[in-house]
Amino acid sequence: MQRLFAVMLLVAMAGANPAAGQTSEHNWERCQDPSDRQAAIDACTALIQSGGETPGRLAVAFNNRGYTYRRQGLNDSAIADFTEAIKADPRYALALVNRADAYSAIDQFDRAIADLDRAIQIDPESAPAFNDRCWTRAIRGALNEALADCDEALRLRPHAAVTLDSRGFVYLRLDRPELAIADYDAALAQRPTAATSLYGRGLAHLRQRDLADGARDIEAAERIRPDIAAQFRRWGMTTP
Repeated sequence: MQRLFAVMLLVAMAGANPAAGQTSEHNWERCQDPSDRQAAIDACTALIQSGGETPGRLAVAFNNRGYTYRRQGLNDSAIADFTEAIKADPRYALALVNRADAYSAIDQFDRAIADLDRAIQIDPESAPAFNDRCWTRAIRGALNEALADCDEALRLRPHAAVTLDSRGFVYLRLDRPELAIADYDAALAQRPTAATSLYGRGLAHLRQRDLADGARDIEAAERIRPDIAAQFRRWGMTTP
């Protein structure tokens, strides 16, 4: 999947772990703050190992530690934690969305879609779940279904830059560059340095034979994220 979702975080570790000597309240504060990743992991681990948390709070601690692992690119550890979160609270839609994101990162798209289907059944108002399913379906080539998901995500959360980026990608794959550019323009108005939106808009300009604007956007995207062309090739998109 393309990018990480903002999550409500909570985290901990025992033994030699400095978080083990902290109060539960302090550990929850650190578990909720991913800015210091190791501190968040230690705090979430301490909470998990304390044996004093309710199933619902335990699910949050596992989810938050998984989210921090995901941000570090440790997808196997993240998936293991999201799975534990779902075991503790089978109706925890956010953990399902996060696990889907980790599955997509390792190209297990069928598993990702299964998790997103389940998350949407639990929470039909989850804009992130619809957006993620839009993106994953687009990569899989189910473009009409992907477009419907993006439209629903934007109905639930209008003008969301991450979903405008996703729908721009769908329109790009549908060979509708004018609509792709409109969505990428709207996304970039909110996130001017989003490499996926810049590169996608560059490809759309090239499809319209607008070589100057296409080259400008692609070069800007590659300055921000040097591997962006390889990422788009992985998603089935190359320069015309």
